[in-house]
Amino acid sequence: MPPQGCLVGLVEDIGTYLAAQSTLFVLGTKTFLNFMPDSPNRAQSIIETGGPAPEFVMGASTKVAIEHPRIQMVCRSTSSTAARADMDRAWVILNGVANQVLSGTTYLRISAVQSPFLLERDAKGRPVFGCNFDVMRRR
Repeated sequence: MPPQGCLVGLVEDIGTYLAAQSTLFVLGTKTFLNFMPDSPNRAQSIIETGGPAPEFVMGASTKVAIEHPRIQMVCRSTSSTAARADMDRAWVILNGVANQVLSGTTYLRISAVQSPFLLERDAKGRPVFGCNFDVMRRR
C-alpha cells in the first residue's frame, strides 16, 4: 500500500474520465499520462504538477482528509486551430467535474486556473496549447 498522501491514480483517474466523455481522448493512442511522445502529431497529455498543501483531519496531524493537487493538460497538433479545439474540449469536460467519483475516488472539484493558452511550439513547430487545473479530491 502506498504511503499516506501520495497522489496515486490522479492522472489515470482523469485520463479514464476524459476517455469516457469523448472519443477525442484515447488513452495510450492519442492521450498520454505524464509524458508527450513525439508522435502522433495530434496528441494530448495529462501531467501532474504541484499544488497547495493538503487539509488534515481535525485533531489528527498526519491523516490527510482532502488533497489539492494540480494537473496540466496539453494538446498538440500540426494545426493551431485543432490544438486549441482539443484543449477547449478538455477544458469544458474537466471544469464540469464536481462531487463525482472517478475510478473509486471522490473528486470534489476540478477547476481551470485559467483559460487555455498557447504554451509553446515544439521542436517540430507544432503548436501546443495548455491549461492548468486545480483538483480537490477526498482521501
